[in-house]
Amino acid sequence: PDIRLYDGFEPSGRMHIAQGVYKSINVNKCTAEGTNATFCFWVADWFALMNDKMGGDLDKIIVVGQYLIEVWKAAGMDLSHVEFRWASDEITGQAHVYWPLVLDVARRFNVTRIKKCCQIMGRLEGSLTAAQVLYPLMQCSDVFFLKADVCQLGVDQRKVNMLAREYCDASKKKFKPVILSHHMLYGLKKGQEKMSKSDPDSAIFMEDTKEDVERKISNAFCPTKEDAEREKLEQERESESESKSESESLTQLRDKEHDREDAGKESMHLTADDLKNPILDYIQHIIMSPTDATFTCA
Repeated sequence: PDIRLYDGFEPSGRMHIAQGVYKSINVNKCTAEGTNATFCFWVADWFALMNDKMGGDLDKIIVVGQYLIEVWKAAGMDLSHVEFRWASDEITGQAHVYWPLVLDVARRFNVTRIKKCCQIMGRLEGSLTAAQVLYPLMQCSDVFFLKADVCQLGVDQRKVNMLAREYCDASKKKFKPVILSHHMLYGLKKGQEKMSKSDPDSAIFMEDTKEDVERKISNAFCPTKEDAEREKLEQERESESESKSESESLTQLRDKEHDREDAGKESMHLTADDLKNPILDYIQHIIMSPTDATFTCA
């Protein structure tokens, strides 16, 4: 039987390589020959409106959605088994199917459970609007509205994906969607768990120039060996027991591990330049689009 995979995206500005290149690779893997899979992109224009993206201007949101599709084409996404469905068109055209489903999801969960999912929008619980509380209910409903077998979204969307599986239990649905989450691509600044569109220097964007890429990679956070060792020591101190005997055991264990280390390991440590220069070459290569592409990156 054919497999339907689903991912939704808010048209909310420029596309960085985590969304452009990484997603293209994942889609091409999921829809490769022999998989019998179709990948459905839910162009979440109404969701972007609820999340106040592009200043809440739906016309601008639609233009951005069209732009993102063109970037994926330029990035090499194989669209032969991909479909793009616009939330505003689909929900309006099948309102008699969609809204009863949303209401059924809503009546099976309390407000506290729904609020736990609101981090999918990058919002703190105390700052939520009523529309943003509605957002997880609709996103959960999308899985069943689109008849998705697999939810192929980032790990940051895991809570609402699990809500969809919980809904199956609550509504006695036999088949639960499979959650196939991908990890996030780290931001370029220290401590950033993912690239951010709101912080241009934390991400490499698909239309960045060669000079932009070089500057961002050169300035990207890259811990030195001393930084890494210092962090490791701090973690060890935090984990050590207050018991003297346990402390002595840990010290002896670390000494033994140190003795077993390869004598040549010291020379194998990468410096910032050793790491950044190949990354710079690789990124510049993959985001330079072919001349016949529908969207010219850089």
